[in-house]
Amino acid sequence: MKNFSIRIKVRYCETDQMGLVHHGSYVNYFEEARIAWISNLGLSYSEMEKSGIILPVSKLNVSYLKPAHFDDNLVVNVELDEIPTSRLIFNYTIKNNDEVVVTGNTVLAFLNKETNKPVRCPDYMLEKVTPLFS
Repeated sequence: MKNFSIRIKVRYCETDQMGLVHHGSYVNYFEEARIAWISNLGLSYSEMEKSGIILPVSKLNVSYLKPAHFDDNLVVNVELDEIPTSRLIFNYTIKNNDEVVVTGNTVLAFLNKETNKPVRCPDYMLEKVTPLFS
């Protein structure tokens, strides 16, 4: 599925002195949703790394629209933006109840773990994601 959602209950340690979810926590929520999306496709992030491919974030954009607080139940939606080439682009929407609190996107680069040089998306991933765009 091109879209995938997870639920996150805000922990106290993810908030700041003002009682709001710390801005950096949202980046962790993006990552958690992204890894769950990959897993939901039947792929393993750790197996991909063991095979020599890593996916560092090369771009990150976040828009903070409304605050969230300790104990809020957030829904993090992640969507693959396009068929991967040498990069993966994900868009995110985080909602508290039905209100959008954060939007964002990330660009991840497929790199050879040994050389840190860009590589193409592995065929086993392309086989899973290409039909999502039909």
